[in-house]
Amino acid sequence: MKLVALDGNSIVNRAFYGVRTLTASDGTPTNAVFGFINILRRIVEEEQPEALCVTFDLPEPTFRHLQYGGYKATRHKMPEELAQQMPILKETLDAMNIPRYELAGWEADDLLGTISRLCAEAGWECVVCTGDRDSLQLVSETTRVNLVTTKMGQTATRPVTPEVFREEYGFEPERMVDLKALMGDASDNIPGVRGVGEKTALALVRLYGTVEELYAHMPDILQSPGVPAKPGLIKKLEEGRESAAMSKDLATIRRTAPLDFDPAANAVRPPDNDKLYAIFSRLEFRKLIESYALTPPAAPAEPAAEFTGECVTVELSELAGEEEFRRFREAILKGVNSVRFSRDMSRFAVDVDTGGGDGLGFTADESSPIWRRALEALCDSNVRKQGHEVKDTLRRLGEMGLGLGGWEFDSALAAYLLSPTGSSYELGDLTERYCGFRVSDGADESGQFSLLEPGERETARLLSEAAAVAALRETLEPKLQAAGLQKLLYEVEIPLCPVLARMELAGFLVDERALREFGAVLSAQIDTLSAEIFDLAGETFNINSPKQLGHVLFDKLLLPTQKKNQRGYSTNADVLERLRPKHPIVGKVLEFRELAKLKSTYAEGLGKVISPDGRIHTSFQMTATATGRLSSTEPNLQNIPIRRELGGEIRKMFVAPEGWVLVDADYSQIELRVLAHMSGDEHMRAAFLANEDIHRMTASQVLGKAPEEVTARERSHAKAVNFGIVYGISAFSLSEDIGVSVAEAREYINTYMTTYSGVAKFMEESVARAKETGVAVTMYGRRRPMPELASSNFNVRSFGERVARNMPIQGTAADIMKIAMINVSRALEASGLQARLLLQVHDELIVECPEAEAEAVRDILIREMEGAAALSVPLTVEAHIGRNWHEAK
Repeated sequence: MKLVALDGNSIVNRAFYGVRTLTASDGTPTNAVFGFINILRRIVEEEQPEALCVTFDLPEPTFRHLQYGGYKATRHKMPEELAQQMPILKETLDAMNIPRYELAGWEADDLLGTISRLCAEAGWECVVCTGDRDSLQLVSETTRVNLVTTKMGQTATRPVTPEVFREEYGFEPERMVDLKALMGDASDNIPGVRGVGEKTALALVRLYGTVEELYAHMPDILQSPGVPAKPGLIKKLEEGRESAAMSKDLATIRRTAPLDFDPAANAVRPPDNDKLYAIFSRLEFRKLIESYALTPPAAPAEPAAEFTGECVTVELSELAGEEEFRRFREAILKGVNSVRFSRDMSRFAVDVDTGGGDGLGFTADESSPIWRRALEALCDSNVRKQGHEVKDTLRRLGEMGLGLGGWEFDSALAAYLLSPTGSSYELGDLTERYCGFRVSDGADESGQFSLLEPGERETARLLSEAAAVAALRETLEPKLQAAGLQKLLYEVEIPLCPVLARMELAGFLVDERALREFGAVLSAQIDTLSAEIFDLAGETFNINSPKQLGHVLFDKLLLPTQKKNQRGYSTNADVLERLRPKHPIVGKVLEFRELAKLKSTYAEGLGKVISPDGRIHTSFQMTATATGRLSSTEPNLQNIPIRRELGGEIRKMFVAPEGWVLVDADYSQIELRVLAHMSGDEHMRAAFLANEDIHRMTASQVLGKAPEEVTARERSHAKAVNFGIVYGISAFSLSEDIGVSVAEAREYINTYMTTYSGVAKFMEESVARAKETGVAVTMYGRRRPMPELASSNFNVRSFGERVARNMPIQGTAADIMKIAMINVSRALEASGLQARLLLQVHDELIVECPEAEAEAVRDILIREMEGAAALSVPLTVEAHIGRNWHEAK
């Protein structure tokens, strides 16, 4: 029989420092609990124990503190974010039915020692899991110690048996305390013998075993082989005799703690589903809920009982005839609570307000003779509707040729605005988080759908979801109002949904033949480069293999490198860039990688996603970034390369149809203009108001020379600083970007901030305001929670300060672009032109139109984009016309 005992404090510390900062929507830090549970799961999977327990330290002093006042005196106080998680972790372990032990006056190590002894006496094997080597003294034939390490979220365990210990240390595990007696332990502030280091201590313990035996052979120890003949060693040992004895006592784990412990009483038990589900839900551990197969607490056996309080209940009925359709039309015109569609749109459910506080549910499927009529009536723009992930719904409706108007609320977007760093905006997760229930999935667990056929079960699920959307609106709207986010939702995010849906439906025409030909050209160039690389290497190898490339560069060609890591030599881009001047093979490898990426990601990758209509239809994600920026997926058309010549070739493949052109409009330095407006910096504002070259002017101001004297290199440096300031660039990063020393880069930034004092003040105030309020806010009220600013970890806190400085700028620019898209779309529609928006890429909009409409479209783009916001400096837009994206850019 096997019992696993975890050193709770040791494991949670490694989880806290080894897992990136995580917080729940309410700001509760969760990374330590999340990391601990994942380490626990791994240990249990590896060990498959019959029994399991966890030990913890208590804050009260132990007998060691009373014995020696300096014991652990150098340890830092537990970080506040970790301290907040300790009671949550213990609550979680209780819900998991995992016994935990803690005893006033005793350390967790002593409890582990006592547990290992009692296991041995009961004939059990004990596995101690800890990150501290102190417990290695417990290793025996019945006790194994697993040393746990966590780095970058990855956990590793190293089992230490008596054989493993003897091979590493050269003496028995119980002699670990003698080693500590001599060399001390800095982490616990155990003094040891002053002047005796690890190497000498190891040699002495290997020869004499115990401290007592060592001192019994004084002063003849220097005659013993293997003892370092260090001057003054005897004197140091004599002077440190009392310290050695005390240190050994402090390091010795007591195995006689007054602990009521029976291994069998710690038998592994299943968790308390309801308690653990509630905790994981509160902490937003969705994957752990799935991993532990947890289910929502069972609802009372009554229809729609999972909806409580003021949540809407529904009735199940079928749209089967004219009378039902008439009732349906009348009901939806009075007001629709919410709508839900099946993924394939073959069924839909509508929850309507009867005026009495209840809901009346209608469902329809393709087998109904009036399914299409009901759907068309529902999609009328005069019917006000609400849903979840509305943009995706609109795209599917558009594919069916149905209207996209009349949508006034989206529960996913509302939740995103309230918590833009949330881990999930799935309907079930949101109702659980905000309304206290989980939407039924139509399964039989609760008994609600057990008498329904599969098709009926699907419609019942849709009605359940429709009512859930209505419940979310009722819950989220007051929160939106309190946070000042209603205007952003109703005037920007919701109106943007049909704009994006139409863009996705339109797609972007691609010259498939030219794309294939470009791929063939790349293949030929890759083959030529490969041959040149093999010639320089003197052998053939897999250039894409870091291991084989590392062997060629560092073992064979002997290029300078850092030490090997566990995976071998690093051959990432940064390493190779530094090595570029050292050997011609490096530049060719970098060029090979660039061409290979162009071929696989673009020439081949784009070719795979061209639809039968010859177009690529990307999907815009509205809830993916904390700043409010849109992102593009399947495929990502926002990362098409532009700077390099070959990257520009890719854009040539995106074309207009015969007789049509593309009009590309791009904001000029929008983030810097937003910065000038929000900071009120007079120098920056003056440059924009005078329509001057902001980068040349920055170089002139910072370097103290006339604008006409600024060189191209100096302007380039100023440009890097201007945009770097927006992104909170560090001196190190700037030095890497512009090729100067860190000191020079720091001086450049300092001079910049002195010159643009308004910017410097704005940045300082942004951080101070975010620390005070807990959020960073854009000009339009978009908010991003800033828990990082309260972190005790310097790197995390520094990251938070950078975000606090740049989020208001980037987020405001993103808001302006969204407003511009809405205005451009409305203007194009009102003009009666055939033109249509195709793509948005950061600060750029692309419209497709007949050639005869090009000038009018360009005027509309410039007018609507420049008029999207009223800033104290002008918004400037450049627009160009071309047959393909590259030509129009």
